[in-house]
Amino acid sequence: MSRFRSTPLGDSTMFWLVIGLAGFGIMMVYSAGVLDVPSNVTPGIWRRQLLWFMIALVMTYFLMRVPVIWLEWAAQPFYAFCLVLLVLALVIGRGQGTAASTSSWIGFGGFQIQPSEFADRGNHDARARIGELARSPKTIWDLWKPILVVLVPMGLVMLQPDLGSALVFASILLASFFWAGTPLLTLFCWSRR
Repeated sequence: MSRFRSTPLGDSTMFWLVIGLAGFGIMMVYSAGVLDVPSNVTPGIWRRQLLWFMIALVMTYFLMRVPVIWLEWAAQPFYAFCLVLLVLALVIGRGQGTAASTSSWIGFGGFQIQPSEFADRGNHDARARIGELARSPKTIWDLWKPILVVLVPMGLVMLQPDLGSALVFASILLASFFWAGTPLLTLFCWSRR
């Protein structure tokens, strides 16, 4: 018998952690909108955040029923699609709010998307698909494929410029190397021969 109880949206512990973190995030967005100086950007933004969170919960239910083999099959085409979106953001992208000087967002009708968020997911799938982390890498040269898979979208995101999103790529890459059993000295670019 498993020690974790399952919910329709997956493991119950993970489910409640996500609910708690999302609730905390929505409260932070709400508190950021309570300003002494009126702004036409911030009122009601927490409601949109809450709406998208509810949509995400509904979508999660359906996405959890997608066979893993489909995700494996779609990993490389989705990665290529994400790269196209990142290049498109450099050409027609624009910034919003405090990031008005960047080219991080693409508008489609009344919707705005940030391609770096899609690229982050496509990056994970592509790294998993190449399978380099199945064995424990011992040198930095054993890691050249996953590093290249990350550097291409990370470079495109830095050209927008969006350093925060680019750092997410790097930090998740380091965490995945550590999880795969890469020695700490190798992670910090020192390897023994």
